[in-house]
Amino acid sequence: MDHVDANPERLAGTWQIVCSSFPMWLGGKRTEPTFTYTPLPGGGPDAPRMRDEVGYRARGRSRRIPGTDTRLTSRPGTVYRWRGRGLLVALTSVWEVREMGEDDAWAVIVFSRSLLTPAGADIVVRADRVTDRSVLTRALAAGTRYDAEALPLQLPEPGPASD
Repeated sequence: MDHVDANPERLAGTWQIVCSSFPMWLGGKRTEPTFTYTPLPGGGPDAPRMRDEVGYRARGRSRRIPGTDTRLTSRPGTVYRWRGRGLLVALTSVWEVREMGEDDAWAVIVFSRSLLTPAGADIVVRADRVTDRSVLTRALAAGTRYDAEALPLQLPEPGPASD
């Protein structure tokens, strides 16, 4: 299997989760889930780091889960260890970028079981590309490969064709 090399600079930005096998996103109580990655200085080439913020809506309010990711360069591929910040500092999980689409428009993130969560997969699309039907089609196809359910998306209706 070819390994994806997704450093913090390549992952930087906001991604919308479009497919998931993670129960937190499948119940309908938490909607519009996103990941936002911001490279951090000081990690060095042996352990690049980035800020990781999970965002979503619950009961009409925006929520966030802050963390920090450190790349585990001793493992093949792009593997990170997430550690919560603030009240969540004791929590950790390990995740990997398994696939990235053309132009890095979408990605498959696979995560291992942790103390509080099951193993699973999230398929994400860059927030500024989520309305691109061809990108979304490819991301949804990846979701099928990873047994991840499509999440409800509120996409704008296509406008009238212009001549």
